[in-house]
Amino acid sequence: MNTALARWNALSPRARWWLLAAVLTLLVVASSGIGIRNRFAYDDVYVIQKNSALHPVHGWWRLFAQSYWPLAYGADGYRPVTMLAFATEWALGGGAAWVFHATNIGLYILTTLFVFWLAGLLLPLGAAWLVGALFAVHPVHVEAVANLVGQSELWVALFILPAIGLYIRRRLSGRWLSIADGAAVCALYAAGLFAKEHAIVLPALIIAVEVILVRDDQTMRRRLVAARPLVLCLTLIAVLYLAARSAVKGGDISGFLPFVPFHTLDLSYTNRVLTMIGAAPEWVRLLLWPARLSAEYAPPDVDIAQGPNVIQLPGLLLLIGILGLAIAAGKRRGPGAVASFGIAWFCLTLLPSSNFIIPSGILIAERTLFLPSVGAMLAVGAAAWWLADYASRVQPAATIRRANVLAGAAVLGILSAGIWRSATRTDVWFDNERLFFQEVVDAPQSYRANYMLGAWLFETGRKQQGEHYYRRALALFPYDPFLSYNLALQYQVAGMYAPAVPLYRWTFSIAPRFREGQGRANLAFCLANTSQFAEAREQAYLAMTYGGARLSELRRIVQVSDSVLRGPRTAGRARGPLSGTGKTPRQSQITGSFGLVHNGAQ
Repeated sequence: MNTALARWNALSPRARWWLLAAVLTLLVVASSGIGIRNRFAYDDVYVIQKNSALHPVHGWWRLFAQSYWPLAYGADGYRPVTMLAFATEWALGGGAAWVFHATNIGLYILTTLFVFWLAGLLLPLGAAWLVGALFAVHPVHVEAVANLVGQSELWVALFILPAIGLYIRRRLSGRWLSIADGAAVCALYAAGLFAKEHAIVLPALIIAVEVILVRDDQTMRRRLVAARPLVLCLTLIAVLYLAARSAVKGGDISGFLPFVPFHTLDLSYTNRVLTMIGAAPEWVRLLLWPARLSAEYAPPDVDIAQGPNVIQLPGLLLLIGILGLAIAAGKRRGPGAVASFGIAWFCLTLLPSSNFIIPSGILIAERTLFLPSVGAMLAVGAAAWWLADYASRVQPAATIRRANVLAGAAVLGILSAGIWRSATRTDVWFDNERLFFQEVVDAPQSYRANYMLGAWLFETGRKQQGEHYYRRALALFPYDPFLSYNLALQYQVAGMYAPAVPLYRWTFSIAPRFREGQGRANLAFCLANTSQFAEAREQAYLAMTYGGARLSELRRIVQVSDSVLRGPRTAGRARGPLSGTGKTPRQSQITGSFGLVHNGAQ
């Protein structure tokens, strides 16, 4: 023990850092390395595997004029740098999934090392390494690493961490950024924005550094004036990015459709905020005790607010407590300031997907906690630093030695548990079959978990099982028009028109223009085949008004209905299916053929 300690003390600071960095690399490989054998799963299939826009690497510049999700699946999002990375990986590996998984693991290693470097600017070496180690094995990162589309989370972190690190290093030394450093920060910011929109929070992080971490004799006003050239440059980059995003998305800056329950329930801004206040304890749990993980956070597993309720009280108290702790700790130097900055980092980086400002396509998604978890781990590292410092001042040396042994054992146990949970969770993302069956185990009360499994079972020909999970999803939460419409369509494809009719009616009661004319045409066809000719004719005319269905087929329904309603001699049933309704749907139920039911894409 003493010999090892002597050898460690004999190493140069640089050698110590790189040795600790090597250990962090091994921790990442231990926690996530099993994922290299995984296949394409969930959104990977449609964003990468079936996205022909990514497969020819030539003409790569066209990716900057395309949406992230293909047009057939909703055309959501704008992330050209991530798409360019996917195209490159596809070309290098010939479409092999392991190349993408290896890239994600490599990016995770690099991100972990940058977290260690950033923490080292603010904390003693031991506490900084603890931050990096906890980040390396954190189970909440599995969705960002094992699910290939989570690569956008890795890229944005890889660009934001060195950018804010450059700023912190300069400012803590009492200097402002040089022109070269400022240019580097701006370039990293631009790359981060075009990788994923969440990078937009970098200017807010810079302000947090000035307010919380920097101790300067100048007034805050003077410091903000001095930082104005950098802030203006970053603002210009953000405006140009938003302009490009808006042009590609047809004027839509947000880029993603709101979470379906928010839209169908016509949730007000107040109720949306109340919903997220109620969900706040789940964010904290995922960061501090991620034993239960899920790819689907949805009602009724997560309550959708319909006004103030006692359910929201724990989340409200928790948020008030966290903000109060950040303010109180920010008034102190050393570990207090670092903890306050960590909390500010968590809040600011979570804000874009939190639904507090604009509605996002998700309620909670574990992958969106990848960058916010950096702040949470910084706060944990600051707490460890404070405890060690306090113990060294009030406890005798013998007690401290015993405490260090116990602390080391506790850290080893936590890291081991993190490796085990991350590795087992990574294995769940092996493919759709394994993932969707596991999700109804992880979140049996989430309607989307049951919905996704039902859709997968239908897609793979297990219709009876698929119907069971669709029905269970409807029982849990009936207000998703994609769910009821897709089940109705499956009945229609199978020639079971009677059970399709009430599902179509329900769909249009909650979303009258759903699927425009084609949706109404499907209902008209089923009504005609169940001898409900008056309503069939009415729906056919409505489909003509909405547009989007074949007029020849609609006219045929009207003609048959009219002939039946005029007299029994001409009675008959409409025969010959409408377009796309007499055969298996061309596009997948899983990810948005008939709706944006993919994994939120945030």
